[in-house]
Amino acid sequence: MVKKIKLNLSILALILLSIGCISNVNENNNRNYDLYSKVMCPVCDGQTIGESQASIANDMKNIIDSQISEGKTDEQILGYFEDRYGIEILSAPPNSGTNAIVWVSPFILITFAFILFFIWLKRSVKENTK
Repeated sequence: MVKKIKLNLSILALILLSIGCISNVNENNNRNYDLYSKVMCPVCDGQTIGESQASIANDMKNIIDSQISEGKTDEQILGYFEDRYGIEILSAPPNSGTNAIVWVSPFILITFAFILFFIWLKRSVKENTK
């Protein structure tokens, strides 16, 4: 009876350890693909390195893979590419400095358009009621 319990517990422990290893591999793969989507291909128009089949994109993917295996963080890896290619290499540039204008201006323009639309609507209703 005790041998069966030990055998069952050891099988359960082995299964749990196996599941832990599998999830770590998937996590690293998801991290790779996430980083691939954050770096633009320098020779392709509007494509990230995850979408591109260019040789430089494949080289950049290999660099990301090696840096992940070295234990670098996402910020360090993105900083590596930003140092070499400039901020344009990032698919979503940080929303600080002059880039903040790019992030904020659509909201300002949409708000301004709604205000103009309601002013125009109010005037046209007044003119039609006369």
